Amino acid sequence: MSRSALLFDLKKVLCYKAVALTALLLLSYGLSATDLNLKYLPNQAVKVGDGKYQLAKDFDTSVKQIRALFAGDANIKEDLHINEDNFRVQVFYNLKESAPWHKIYVISWDDKVFARVFK
Repeated sequence: MSRSALLFDLKKVLCYKAVALTALLLLSYGLSATDLNLKYLPNQAVKVGDGKYQLAKDFDTSVKQIRALFAGDANIKEDLHINEDNFRVQVFYNLKESAPWHKIYVISWDDKVFARVFK
């Protein structure tokens, strides 16, 4: 009888550990399910659409902040595409194809600054 009680206690402990492990895995998945693109953008970036983020700073400050995030990375290049009246676009692109993103466009239009992330 003590042997069956021991097996029952062992099953309870293993079941408890399995439930605790499952809960921890779900919690870690929920924490990591945040938008990964936000780590490539300045801290004040707010998601406004699929792959579209609004930046709180002006265009030049936002570009400097993004440039600072990628400082020293030889795989990141940048280029100013368009500089028209009230419309500016700066693109950052990753030369590594295995990266999670390929291009980040920083767009200034009507005194608002947006970032678009493309994979």
